[in-house]
Amino acid sequence: MAAERGNRLHRWLDRYAGIPLAALAAGGRMLERPRRSADPADARRVGIICLGAIGDLLLLSGLLEGLRRRLPEAELELVVSSGNAGAAPLIPHADAVTAFGVRHVPTMLRHVRARRYDLLIDSTQWARLGAIVSNLSGAGLTVGFATKGQARALGYDRTVAHSPDLHETENFLALGRALWPGLCGAPALRLPAAEPALSPQLTRALADGRRHAFLHMWPAGYKSGLKEWPAAHWARLARELTGAGFSVWLTGSAADAPRNAAFLREHLPGAPHLHSLAGRTSLPELAWLLSRADAVVSVNTGVMHLAALAGAPTVGLHGATDPRRWGPVGPRCVSLLPRAGRFAYLDLGFEYPRDAEPALQHLPVEDVLAALHGLHAL
Repeated sequence: MAAERGNRLHRWLDRYAGIPLAALAAGGRMLERPRRSADPADARRVGIICLGAIGDLLLLSGLLEGLRRRLPEAELELVVSSGNAGAAPLIPHADAVTAFGVRHVPTMLRHVRARRYDLLIDSTQWARLGAIVSNLSGAGLTVGFATKGQARALGYDRTVAHSPDLHETENFLALGRALWPGLCGAPALRLPAAEPALSPQLTRALADGRRHAFLHMWPAGYKSGLKEWPAAHWARLARELTGAGFSVWLTGSAADAPRNAAFLREHLPGAPHLHSLAGRTSLPELAWLLSRADAVVSVNTGVMHLAALAGAPTVGLHGATDPRRWGPVGPRCVSLLPRAGRFAYLDLGFEYPRDAEPALQHLPVEDVLAALHGLHAL
């Protein structure tokens, strides 16, 4: 979803066409409001919309745990985007998953209306698409965010304030607490039970007897370059890690493979014990590997959340993003911020000031090494 959500045309359409369409759909919801029971305790078919990025879906897993406790007999279906669908097999408590491209709105609407949900929860934070689908769903009861300045909440049966002062895990749980005030849950992963069938080359490298550190260099989404840590810093960190007895693995999507190759060629030519995993594993396979990692360092993106929830010693690098809102959640993780500059200012993900600079240039390698020592990973 990062490419979908970060697309300027998509955002423009969502705002300037989405706001009036959401208002019209809200009017339709009021006219068509179902006469079925609106008691959430009676819900047997529950839909949860998540059209955000991979990290959103991973953090949303805490809400699904809470819903499963409250509705043990209900069918919980995730309606996700094609951009985050790869993480869906890792989400516990989901009985079914259906994925759509954000441009395939008619198909999404037909599916949602055919399901006739007793309860539909829209976890979309700012985009109007989730509200439009929810308002036209025909669901017995709908819940969604009222996000300041986004004009998207008119049609929901229950609304929840989307708070910039809460970690997004708590915002997601608040959707369930609109129905059950005591609802609780924690993000978690359903890791693959068996070792993934990787290529012989990767299998041999993973069995080299060294400890394994995974580095994720590439942020995703809108103005991603402003969230990057300098390549020279990554190169020094990689040298420090290989010198300390680690094999270093650069993660990423298939689209990141050329960037990983260029980084290794330009900054670490011929250096041993360095590998690129970009595009060579599925997300469940990567989660399995991260669950056995000795150290992970990542910019704020879905892989950071994946590593933290997998239990890896994880250092999250935050520049524009605020770790109080988007920091990693897990048993062994720490968040770092730059020592100078303007940072931690993003709320919904697109509020960059005109003079924004890559704030992570002010985060020294020494701070990352100290954090790894603090996690007993070094």
